[in-house]
Amino acid sequence: MENEHRVRLPDGRLLVCLELGVPEGKPVLYCHGYPGSRLEARLAANAAARLGLRLLAPDRPGVGDSTFQPGRTLGAWAGDVAELVDRFGLARLAVIGVSGGGPYALACAARIPELLSGVALISALGPASSRDDLSGMIVTNRLMLRLAARFPAAARLVVRVLAQEIRRHPEFYFTRMIAGIPAADRRVLAVPAYRELLIESTAEALRQGGRGVAWELMLLARPWDFRLEEIHVPVRIWQGLADNIVPSPMARRLAAALPDSVCHYLPGEGHFSLVYSHLDAILADLCA
Repeated sequence: MENEHRVRLPDGRLLVCLELGVPEGKPVLYCHGYPGSRLEARLAANAAARLGLRLLAPDRPGVGDSTFQPGRTLGAWAGDVAELVDRFGLARLAVIGVSGGGPYALACAARIPELLSGVALISALGPASSRDDLSGMIVTNRLMLRLAARFPAAARLVVRVLAQEIRRHPEFYFTRMIAGIPAADRRVLAVPAYRELLIESTAEALRQGGRGVAWELMLLARPWDFRLEEIHVPVRIWQGLADNIVPSPMARRLAAALPDSVCHYLPGEGHFSLVYSHLDAILADLCA
């Protein structure tokens, strides 16, 4: 099952959401990575169907076909999710945040805990506003986050220029982006269907140009507008110990700050391989 919903929000913005899995199943919100889009959730479609889950994957503002929202914050995403919950007639849902989608999953846990049954973070980005936060991270990501933290206007300009090149040459960009990743990630990205899906998701993220993903970079790099210590929803953290895109020290700091967390550290797994190889187990654990 795959349906696309186009939800008109009270402020007039459009929020586009992909629905996968089983219509009557337990609902799970999929917060896509960065730069990603709702199409990324197709990675979890088969797992959702096997487990009898209803997967809802919205594009964030300015991504894919969702309307850009000037001045938005990380925490504001929870308001959009609450609106989706209401429109779909749901009582509660679980939330999964992948990579750059992790902070958005945590924003929901901080702002709308009464609507959540649990949160799973997969290779999730944590606070990245200091040099220590970025230790062990691949050089390109580290430099972009530092630029966005110190000079947000310059970072937005760089991302918007890069977005034009990515839209023209997505395969070339993807090859450059994954340079220096661990062996586990290289193996799974050699699987044509997986690689093509990630490229398609990235291209869709830039459908409107680079404004949306440029704003997201600034939000991820700067201090968040909620505190991890105020989150009391159960959070499950899944982290590959070979990951150098979002390295394991970031997961350990998240675990130390969150009041109710359980951590699963997987030796030998990287950033992409963790999602590719363990989504069934992660979703089953989240929705048990």
